[in-house]
Amino acid sequence: MTVKNGDFIRIDYTESVDGQVIAATDKDVATEKGIFDEEAQYGPHLIVIGAGQLVKGFEEDLIGKEVGYSGKVEIPPEGAFGLRDPKKVEIVPITRFKDKKPVPGMRVGVENKVGTVTRIIGRKVSVDFNHPLVDKTIVYEYKINEFIEDLQEKLKALIKTFSRMDLEAEIKDDVAVITVPWELSYYKEWLMIRRGLADMIIHHLGLKEVDYVEKHTGERVTSELISPPSKEPLEEATPSQEQKSEDKTEA
Repeated sequence: MTVKNGDFIRIDYTESVDGQVIAATDKDVATEKGIFDEEAQYGPHLIVIGAGQLVKGFEEDLIGKEVGYSGKVEIPPEGAFGLRDPKKVEIVPITRFKDKKPVPGMRVGVENKVGTVTRIIGRKVSVDFNHPLVDKTIVYEYKINEFIEDLQEKLKALIKTFSRMDLEAEIKDDVAVITVPWELSYYKEWLMIRRGLADMIIHHLGLKEVDYVEKHTGERVTSELISPPSKEPLEEATPSQEQKSEDKTEA
């Protein structure tokens, strides 16, 4: 049995750039390479072929391989994170940043886009919205551990991977019924996760509907169970009325 589009597989891999490992699914490897992150999920990763979880070149290399296969592949920029697009570098008024003074290298959020501050000229900030690994050749060393074929197991795997939680779930007449603690409704991360998860389930499992059922037990969940916050929160650039007027004047 070989890997094809739509398959659910689990793989282990390391991701390297310029000879340096920047990501690993194995905890020991991550620790050895000095990139261990206590917030990361370690262990074989669930990959749904065709779901866009991997860069195009890596996903293409998986197709046609069998369980147990180990290999190494170098992905040029065109098949990884692309070539730098000058049009994705924008100038933003420094007044957009209200809490922290922007500095080169800072990751920032501007109008629902994430970019990197490249330089500051007077009261103008240059923000590069290209992916941080643009123009880079990416090297992957990987092993295909297993196929997931049972529909119920696929459902549980999707939930675990995309919500980071083990939730009760079952399939009834082409409908996925997922039971969630009612406290999750307090967290904005869950509002985003549940929509994306439902789309994944319907599209990749061929089900007609996803129902979320609230469960009331009196027990409470913590925010750590939802989507762990990044270690370096993005500095959000949100224009005030005064800033909007300034933008129009400068334009």
